[in-house]
Amino acid sequence: PEGAECVKVAIRCRPPSKKEIGNNEESIVEMTEAFEEGGDPGQVILTDPAGAEEPAKFAFDIVFGLSIEQVQVYESVGRPALLKTFEGYNGTIFAYGQTGSGKSWSMCGA
Repeated sequence: PEGAECVKVAIRCRPPSKKEIGNNEESIVEMTEAFEEGGDPGQVILTDPAGAEEPAKFAFDIVFGLSIEQVQVYESVGRPALLKTFEGYNGTIFAYGQTGSGKSWSMCGA
């Protein structure tokens, strides 16, 4: 329904690290960005580097690509959650992932 509030799942992948670039490591992640309100959901495809398995496809409400600036992440995720908390609703932004996966980079841009 129009105006209904619900849980939204967003993903942001960090760019390759200097170490990964230095090791000539290739990305196994392909992203279809989606962060406009009311737009189509985004997609993330993980490819097996050995080519032994079919690519795994995942859909998310919001997908930020590598070139997205921090301000866009805030405008799409942070600001709406913050404004709802000012109205008295609960709001949570939760960063999850293994060590080195980009949690701090996603939340802080650094």
